[in-house]
Amino acid sequence: SQIINLLSDLKEQQNLTYLFITHDLSVVRYISDRIGVMYLGNMVEQAESQELFDHPLHPYTEALLGAIPTTNVDDDRELVILEGDIPSPVNPPKGCKFHTRFSKDNLEKGDLPAMVISALLTFLPIILVIALIMIVSIKLLS
Repeated sequence: SQIINLLSDLKEQQNLTYLFITHDLSVVRYISDRIGVMYLGNMVEQAESQELFDHPLHPYTEALLGAIPTTNVDDDRELVILEGDIPSPVNPPKGCKFHTRFSKDNLEKGDLPAMVISALLTFLPIILVIALIMIVSIKLLS
C-alpha cells in the first residue's frame, strides 16, 4: 500500500498520468480516474472509476468486481462464476470474444443489452471523430 500511496502522491504533485495494468480492480479504484477493462486484448468497457464500480455494464467487468475479496459481512455482492471455454487468442471467435463465457442464464437476466451498450461506449469516441471529420469535410466542400 505504500507504493500505491506514493504513486498517488506523485500523480497529484507532478500532474502525472499512469497506464496501470493489473487484474486487481481494488487497487485500480484508488489510483485511477478512468478504468478500461480488457478481455483477450479487446477493450470491453471503459468508464470513470466510480461509475465503473457503481454501474458495470459488461459481464466480464461484473465478474472481476465480484472477485474482489472483502471482509465486510454485509457485502451482498454475488460471486459470478464464469462458465464456458476461454477462446483461443490466436483464433478468436467472431463478434464479442466474451460470448463463449456468457451463459443462457445471463440472457434471461437481461445482461445482453449491457454488452451492446458497452460495445457502443467503447467505439463512441471513434464514431464521434469520424462524424466530426465528415462534418468538416462537407463544410470545406460547400
